[in-house]
Amino acid sequence: MNASKVILGLLVFLCTIKHIQADFSRGPDYKPSIGPSIFEQRKLYADAMYFIRSGQRSRYLKIRDRLKAYPLFPYLQYTDMAYRISKQKPAEITHFKKQYEDTPLPDLLVRQYLHNKGERGQWSTFLRFYSPQATSERIECFYAHALAKTGQKKAAMEQARKLWLVNHSQPDECDHIFYVWRISGNLNPEIAWKRYLMSIQANEISLANYLVRFLTDEDRVFANKLKLVHRKPHNIADMEKFYHQHPHNRDVILHGLTRLSRSRPEIALDLLDKYSEQHTFEMSAVNNTYRTLGKRLAAKGDPEGRLDALPIELRAFPDLIKSLIRLALKRSDFSQALVLINLLPNNLQMHSRWQFWKGRILSTSKDLEDKKTAELIFTELSKERSYYGFLSADILDQKYSFENKPKKISQEELTNMEKTPGIRRALELFTIGERSRARREWYFSTRNFSDDELITAARLALRWGWHKPAIQSLIDAKAWNDLNARFPLAYNETFTQEARVADIPLSWSLAVARQESAFMPDARSSSGALGIMQLMPGTARDTAKVIGMRYKSTSELTNPSINIKLGSQYLGQMLRRFSNNRILATAAYNAGPSRVDSWINPALPLDVWIESIPFSETRQYVQNVLMFSIIYSKKLENEQPLIFEHEHDAFAGDRMENLRFREDSSLPYAN
Repeated sequence: MNASKVILGLLVFLCTIKHIQADFSRGPDYKPSIGPSIFEQRKLYADAMYFIRSGQRSRYLKIRDRLKAYPLFPYLQYTDMAYRISKQKPAEITHFKKQYEDTPLPDLLVRQYLHNKGERGQWSTFLRFYSPQATSERIECFYAHALAKTGQKKAAMEQARKLWLVNHSQPDECDHIFYVWRISGNLNPEIAWKRYLMSIQANEISLANYLVRFLTDEDRVFANKLKLVHRKPHNIADMEKFYHQHPHNRDVILHGLTRLSRSRPEIALDLLDKYSEQHTFEMSAVNNTYRTLGKRLAAKGDPEGRLDALPIELRAFPDLIKSLIRLALKRSDFSQALVLINLLPNNLQMHSRWQFWKGRILSTSKDLEDKKTAELIFTELSKERSYYGFLSADILDQKYSFENKPKKISQEELTNMEKTPGIRRALELFTIGERSRARREWYFSTRNFSDDELITAARLALRWGWHKPAIQSLIDAKAWNDLNARFPLAYNETFTQEARVADIPLSWSLAVARQESAFMPDARSSSGALGIMQLMPGTARDTAKVIGMRYKSTSELTNPSINIKLGSQYLGQMLRRFSNNRILATAAYNAGPSRVDSWINPALPLDVWIESIPFSETRQYVQNVLMFSIIYSKKLENEQPLIFEHEHDAFAGDRMENLRFREDSSLPYAN
């Protein structure tokens, strides 16, 4: 017997016993409804969707009325209309919009309707339903065309210009309006060059090659030079090639220097100084280039001490100041780091990151007042539940501050929330496995909720085992102290089992998953990482091979048990590669082990090393995972330090966590 027959037989069996189960499980006062059960409705819904999508509309219509009470009936109506979009009358679209305005479906239907009307050239109807809320790049192209066809030429040309001046290719639907725009004399040499420059800067070489046809003969010379320095930046050192006094030549020079700075920032800086003597660059453009070169030079350590001579006002570039602070910390030049911290805007100076480093620097001072200030800073920070708060607590030899104060939610509040139509639809979509639609419905339905309603909705989602929207809703409500809900023990049995098998800390693997996807099984990153632990397909395949696990296809990575197993195993591989150092292993999980190998500097204190990780994403990732690990260890009743002794021992230098404050004095001392 094949699998489909077995499933069908099981469904029939369950349907026949539903009343027995309901009477048995719901108590003596339970009265079964006259209509179909939710179980039957789900089966009918699946059948109805199949009939619509396979073109069997007559069969769908025979069962449609039996589903009017089902929460997802609007989705059937939407799908039925979407599959017959070319036959829909404007009045029918308007009626659907009004009937289901409390769902995200009208925007989706209108988008398809606009695509259809644009393809058919029915411009008046298109404009009647066009709105920025239901749009796409294709629709925006049609919109410009519709404006032109209905006599609104000025607006059409403005829309066409906006669509044309982007650094990526536009859909084919834009071709006609672009043609009209060009033959109307709107594409001048400056606009053509601007887009060509944008495409090269975005590394969209195919687009740039296409755009060459719109350049003047003179600009094609600059275009060739631009492409040359983009591919082979060292050519920018031949200054005779770029002597021509022209704005586009200056664009070429600055782009070439920016590209060169990725590998040789010190040479790029020398060249920029020389080029600045020959060319009159726009102040904002040359300053931004100096900023970029400065950040790249700081990342490489500025071995020749060139950064002090940057001819720009540092206060105007906080991101450059941050890079310089990290370089000063790596050099143990604390006085310079303190000067730079004081150059940051006030709002950034008060951030826990820079307050911590201010305290760290002052704690090394011989001045009594500086030490007292450091103690005050650490005392205030230690009250925070954050990476820097936990570091500060370690310095003071104090317990971590967790401040877990969840809001009390009554059963009545949860029940009422569950009855909210949008929440009912979202939960039902989640139940039947339509996760993408479920999230869209959830975020649409909760967009105008109060903070209290968001918290209640989040608790309800957690009851259903739906973690991602629960966590997001709590973030939207700023319910920072609801730790039980913000850090759920999701898939606990699986994580526990796989952590045991991979021989890794359970709190750590939970923290990684919480940071990676907030426990979203079908999460997909822009780079192609998948699932709860955001595994790259190649990493998953290699890991499965190492452990002798059958791994058929990438689609398996959305299976929580498979994803958690492979993710835990890969974490274990990284942990053993880096001598049981979670910090290095965490960085490797995010950025790759070879990069971490190149970043390791045992001469630095560990906390300084973390702060100076070259990739800002990886730096924040490591700090978050360490903080989340502490929270999960607390929840698991297996409390641990932020950083273990052996993790510190892999690094040297002035260990911040050994700067303790005596009980009888405000003076710190080093163990």
